[in-house]
Amino acid sequence: MDKKQVYRELFANLVKPTQRDFDLAKGALYIAAEDSPIVNVEESTTKLDDLAEKVREHLKPSMDLPAKLKTLGSYLGETQGYSDNVEDQFNPGNLYLDQVLSRRRGMTIALSLVYMEVGARLGMFFEIINLPNRLVIRTPSQGEDIYLDPHHHGEIITREECGKLTEKASGHTVHLSEEFFKPCTKRQLLVNLLSNLKMMHVRRRDYSQAIAAADRVALLDPYMGSNLKERAWMFYRTHNYSRAIEDLETYLDLNPVADDADSVRAQIKNLWDNLASMN
Repeated sequence: MDKKQVYRELFANLVKPTQRDFDLAKGALYIAAEDSPIVNVEESTTKLDDLAEKVREHLKPSMDLPAKLKTLGSYLGETQGYSDNVEDQFNPGNLYLDQVLSRRRGMTIALSLVYMEVGARLGMFFEIINLPNRLVIRTPSQGEDIYLDPHHHGEIITREECGKLTEKASGHTVHLSEEFFKPCTKRQLLVNLLSNLKMMHVRRRDYSQAIAAADRVALLDPYMGSNLKERAWMFYRTHNYSRAIEDLETYLDLNPVADDADSVRAQIKNLWDNLASMN
């Protein structure tokens, strides 16, 4: 079994449907390790441990939770300089946790993982809040919940300021109902990370890596129709028509009365025609 297969199997076992909870950092690092032969999972885990110890040196027993969170955000966002890689935002490395730890640059979802993992080692536990066009992390407190913005160097923000961030990102007024503040599960977070990774690889026309990302989305959520259709398209682009048909037929089995069911059936027919022409 080669290294890619080893890490695919490790990932599959980690996130299998019977697992209601799992090690998020391991999941992210197994994704990175499958895609690159130079990733060292243990080394990256040690980096998270070391970051936590450095933050611990700045914590005092008298600090309340907001002060501890401010210290965490200040150390990671300002001292260490973890921030969004706006100069090269479509680089897949922005989503691989090992590279984010080394370069201190990445997409907000990957930066959030760093904050969550370092915070957890210090007894500070975060939830991912996936707002429209903006992702923040939240920790419950005795009073109001506290939000941190990894995009802006771990700045502490209020719930009202979350609304201003989404309006700035979208360019129009946004009403944030309670529904928007429901936390993502670990499974949803990895689905989002892999979906972004899939899109970045497609932009580079690296369909083998994009398909690998889609495969792992399917491990996390086998009923995700959009992923099945996107993977079918990628199989089509790589002339793997039989696999494309398989994914589209699975999509129809799961969604027999979908709005696009007729269109999908037509695509399946065309794919069968392509297969026939090859014989």
